[in-house]
Amino acid sequence: MTNALEIKNLSKKFKSFKLDNINLALPSGCIMGLIGENGAGKSTLIKLILNILHKDDGTVTILGRDNNDNIRLTKEEVGVVTDEVGIPECLKAEQVGKIMKHTFRYWDEKAFDNYLVKLDIPRDKQFKDFSRGTKMKLGIAAALSHKSRLLLLDEATSGLDPVVRD
Repeated sequence: MTNALEIKNLSKKFKSFKLDNINLALPSGCIMGLIGENGAGKSTLIKLILNILHKDDGTVTILGRDNNDNIRLTKEEVGVVTDEVGIPECLKAEQVGKIMKHTFRYWDEKAFDNYLVKLDIPRDKQFKDFSRGTKMKLGIAAALSHKSRLLLLDEATSGLDPVVRD
């Protein structure tokens, strides 16, 4: 069985911070949590995995592919939710679904619509008017609606009430 995520000797140096020689393997079908203080490098690690930041050394393999090789194809299979959801403020939830349909090859409109109902996300309100928790719920709905094989969640439950977290 292929690992969903494999990191070998990953390093990234900044002026005042260094991730040094990170190694981990996440088998397919498993869950892993990164736990650490604020500023420990958890979000930086996720950005390195997604090739948003360029590593100084090491390798990152996502679903059997090096994260430098055709990252666009790899991102098709990765659902990502960060603490900043990154949806344009002027969009409504239905518009987000229409855009995602043309962004992801395996977008599942029915699943997205079901998440909108299940998570009580308003369809007719602009993203800028959502509470922080509702913004996170929309990000989660989108991440779960394109048949992703790997989910990367960075503070994804921030702003969610305990009932929604479950």
